[in-house]
Amino acid sequence: MPFTYVTEPGPINVALFQVTHGLYILTTKAGEKINGQCLDALMQVTNAPPRVSLGVGKKSLTHEMILESGQFCISVLDRGNAACGDIVRRFGFQSGRDVDKFEGFKHGLTEQGIPFLLDAVAVYDCTVIREMTVDLGTHSLFVADVDRAGSRGQGEPLTYNEYRNTLRKERS
Repeated sequence: MPFTYVTEPGPINVALFQVTHGLYILTTKAGEKINGQCLDALMQVTNAPPRVSLGVGKKSLTHEMILESGQFCISVLDRGNAACGDIVRRFGFQSGRDVDKFEGFKHGLTEQGIPFLLDAVAVYDCTVIREMTVDLGTHSLFVADVDRAGSRGQGEPLTYNEYRNTLRKERS
């Protein structure tokens, strides 16, 4: 079957769903407030020093809080965790401006008081390198040092495509 080339944003996004990447929970703290959101735009950019980059929408509360604090934590979701769908709904389908996403949700805290998921495959505690932040219009691209990281030594990361397929099955 030949490729169909398109120029409209909707069909381009369909093609971009073929980019494989994980699905993570991005958390932060600014002042006494904590918040988190789903994230799929994350990649390791260097290993010495260990650094990651991530794209975060400017309209999100998490974005505002990362700009203020310069700190965040990433929790890698475990594809074997039966609660993944509920976690994604909690952190992805509601705004921290309207609800406390951590109310009644069991979690750990980093040394800086940033929440993380206790059943994550891995956790990365990061500090933004402010001079490397890039304004992408609707999003900011943050580059950050990975100050501390932890791994449970078990589990497999959930990919965004696996999550989308699961969601599709739930809806049908």
